[in-house]
Amino acid sequence: MFKSFFLLLILILYSFALDIEEDMFKEDMSSKDAINYLHPKSHIKVFLPSIPYIYVSKNTNAGLIRSDDNEQGWVYDLAKGHERIDDYTYIFEIKKNLKFQDGTPFTIESVINNLNHFKKKPFLFTNVDKIDFEISKVDEYKVKIELKQKYEMFFLDLARVFFFTDDYLKKYKPKGEETETGTKTPGAFGMGPYILKSGYAIGKKQTNKIILEANPYYWDKRYPKIKKVTIFTQLDAQEAFDSIVNYEGLLDLSPIPFNKKIEAVMSKYSKLVVKESTNNIIIFFNLINGDEKLKNTEVRLALNEALDQENILNFVYKKEGTLSPFSTSIHFKVVKKIASKKEYKTYKMSEEKKHKLLNGLVLNVFTQDRFMFLWRGIEYQLERYGVKLNYEITSSEKDIYEQLLNTRASKNTKSWDMLAWGDDDWYYQNPWTTLFIYENDSPWSTIPNDRFMKSYIDDFFETKIGGTEYEDIVSKILYRARDMAYTLRVPSINKVIAVNKEVIFEPFAGGIVPLWKTRITKRHWSVREKGKYPKKLYQPIIPLRVK
Repeated sequence: MFKSFFLLLILILYSFALDIEEDMFKEDMSSKDAINYLHPKSHIKVFLPSIPYIYVSKNTNAGLIRSDDNEQGWVYDLAKGHERIDDYTYIFEIKKNLKFQDGTPFTIESVINNLNHFKKKPFLFTNVDKIDFEISKVDEYKVKIELKQKYEMFFLDLARVFFFTDDYLKKYKPKGEETETGTKTPGAFGMGPYILKSGYAIGKKQTNKIILEANPYYWDKRYPKIKKVTIFTQLDAQEAFDSIVNYEGLLDLSPIPFNKKIEAVMSKYSKLVVKESTNNIIIFFNLINGDEKLKNTEVRLALNEALDQENILNFVYKKEGTLSPFSTSIHFKVVKKIASKKEYKTYKMSEEKKHKLLNGLVLNVFTQDRFMFLWRGIEYQLERYGVKLNYEITSSEKDIYEQLLNTRASKNTKSWDMLAWGDDDWYYQNPWTTLFIYENDSPWSTIPNDRFMKSYIDDFFETKIGGTEYEDIVSKILYRARDMAYTLRVPSINKVIAVNKEVIFEPFAGGIVPLWKTRITKRHWSVREKGKYPKKLYQPIIPLRVK
């Protein structure tokens, strides 16, 4: 009750500062004025500072299934239905009258050609590159996939297997890498709701600006509702915040630092949207070529024990998250279930020992600027134990990848000891999103090979999702990572997003920005016929918390 009253008091004070004469703040009524058709002038601008290659790909490409916010975590996309015959065999039936973005027919042969291409050049961020399988045509709308060995991640891997025209496959020869490669060049090659018109994003490389345009041949005729989307992948964090909060028409959607919530709520042009999320902030320790002291497990445990997680949640996150005993988000259902059993050790290292292990430690931090609000909170707590942090800051995620993905082979060009990455839930409601950073010999891993962890991950790939066996193997991985202090643990985060008041946007929990479901009102800057944004609409909107 006190928290609500305090927020109300702040809003009242801000309302006086803005000279708002009517009611202090109002409910968001934008959905009642939504444009429910594809307006030819409609246009929104979006900032995607983390994994833009995945967010763009999910909007421009399509597969048999796609990840979703529903209970099962997926929905059918190009597939109409499927049947799992046994542990090794799947049969998929595709929808009828499908077309590629260039208007050419999409047939069962298109499915087979793409699956055969993927089989030869699979992505490298699960274990599917080590799995052999056969593809065969059942009839004009059905295809059968037969695995040669047990692999329980295959169905969900298919949500990341996208289909392209034969011309694209022949000309560009896409191959799987450690990050998404399906957005390497613009063109009407795919099946998704948006066409990549200019720019590209493939993780290690990306353009600063990407433009999408609505696909006129998209199979679901309800979507999209916005003609053009401009995506920015690299903006200074303060510039991005100013662009959406203090101006109209520069940005329509952007994640913001948690400590900027009030400014977003009180903006003339933006509103605040919050959702509990399976996204993560991962803070890596460099145990390959970082400070030698970090190779001492007790030092890493001491760094974790030196952080007061509740203080970070309350004063740094501004309560936009949840305490977790693991670096993997507690918002994953299986992780929440494991954590609820409270079987993890509480180390309770003495203050004297923490000081002895940490005093005089100087660590080099490499981070995106958007995480500096968190680092300042971490720094404040570590200073008490004599730890000094030196920062190298970038606005671009590709700079983070350049160092992170080269550290395992000791080819990183920057000396770093800790590195922050916005590990948004690209695998979707499956903790593999974070567990993959512990895989032996993976370029994503900055820890020594761990035979126990390898054994657990091997079992993870073969364990059917759901049930006690699955929970048990996930638990073993989480506890191993926690006991070895392979990362610096921080609370699980919410999505905190500033959105233009005239945009109707409902975020997904994981690594999808559903642009195809996003709408605008007739008062949006891109379609408004004349004049500035009406002053009567400056009133703050009650923050929307999406369940």
